[in-house]
Amino acid sequence: MTKTQHPDPSSLCCDSMRAALQLDCESHDDPFDCPDSLIAYNEGLDQFALIVHDGERHVVLIRYCPWCGSSLLRE
Repeated sequence: MTKTQHPDPSSLCCDSMRAALQLDCESHDDPFDCPDSLIAYNEGLDQFALIVHDGERHVVLIRYCPWCGSSLLRE
């Protein structure tokens, strides 16, 4: 089974978002440590963000999927 950051990958808006949230790097367990990881998901806040790879844990919150344009906000 593929590891993912999101508790229900089937509920995500598109295949690209599902792929971006997969944790399949052999060298890194944390998406913030992996230079190939683009998106972070915070389950407690139900928020998606772009990872800023600056050596810290900085992010830029996003409201829309960068691939398909769907809203990422729950109503």
